[in-house]
Formats: sequence, C-alpha cells, structure tokens
Amino acid sequence: MWTVQNRESLGLLSFPVMIAVVCCAHSANEPSNMSYVKETVDRLLKGYDIRLRPDFGGPPVDVGMRIDVASIDMVSEVNMDYTLTMYFQQSWKDKRLSYSGIPLNLTLDNRVADQLWVPDTYFLNDKKSFVHGVTVKNRMIRLHPDGTVLYGLRITTTAACMMDLRRYPLDEQNCTLEIESSV
Repeated sequence: MWTVQNRESLGLLSFPVMIAVVCCAHSANEPSNMSYVKETVDRLLKGYDIRLRPDFGGPPVDVGMRIDVASIDMVSEVNMDYTLTMYFQQSWKDKRLSYSGIPLNLTLDNRVADQLWVPDTYFLNDKKSFVHGVTVKNRMIRLHPDGTVLYGLRITTTAACMMDLRRYPLDEQNCTLEIESSV
C-alpha cells in the first residue's frame, strides 16, 4: 500500500507523468496526424493488385491462424454434425503494405478487406457457414508497419463429424474442423 509522507514530492513525481499522458493523447488526435494516416493508407492502396498474392512468384505465403471458440451451438448425432461460432484470425506478411513514419498499427474499416489480398482458406468439412453481418460484416483488418496483416472474422459454421455411436451412451466423439487453401 502506498502512503503519502511528503505531498510536495508527490506533486513533483506526478506532474511529468501527467504531461506525458496529455501530450501523447493530444498528438494522436491532431488533424495533421490524421491526414498523414489517411495519406499513408491511400498510398498503400494505390496500385495494389488484389489478384496477386504477396511475393508473387516467390515462396508460398506463410499464414498464421488462431481460432477462439465463442460457443458450441449444437451437436447433432442424427445429422452427424456440429455448429460453432468462432473468431477466426489469420495473419501474414505483405511487403506491399509496409509503411514508415507512423509507429502505430492501423486498424481499418472492414470494407478495406475487399481491396486487399486475403488467403482463400475454407473449411473442408463445412456444410453451411456465414460471416456475421449485424450491423456490418463482422471482420477486421489491422496493418502493422512491417507489412504484417491481421484479418479477423466472426463466423458460424456447421461442420460434418462422422460420429462413432457404437458405445452410446458412453461414447466420446472427436470432431475436427478441417482447414485448407487451394493456393
């Protein structure tokens, strides 16, 4: 627990911290910085060809993935499937989207995803899926200065699961979500 023994020394210590917090908060919202961010995004998108993968003609693109399961909505023994809602994130590096002058990650409007190359991953054992869209498509694009792209979606999918019910009601099932890409 902190106790104040000398109020004057507390004032000297807290004053520089307050100035640093106020200055940083103010500089992030200055109109000149906002226009610089806008110019940077415009420059990145100008001439960007969505049809070409990063490092076209070079090695395959390494795509990292992360799935956070929000809910398991249904398991159907009759239909041999399950339904789950998840946050599906993919990340990769696209040198065409690297930038300098802004030491910040840029989280962009979801519509920017339509202007960028994204991996064509799909769920192999999918029966039916959709990206949530209330009030807008639930997807996110974040750019990092080194060209790393983070792409996130909120998806509900119903996937096939061949269940072995021979030991029912003492059975245990192993249902997978198979993810592939054609590239």
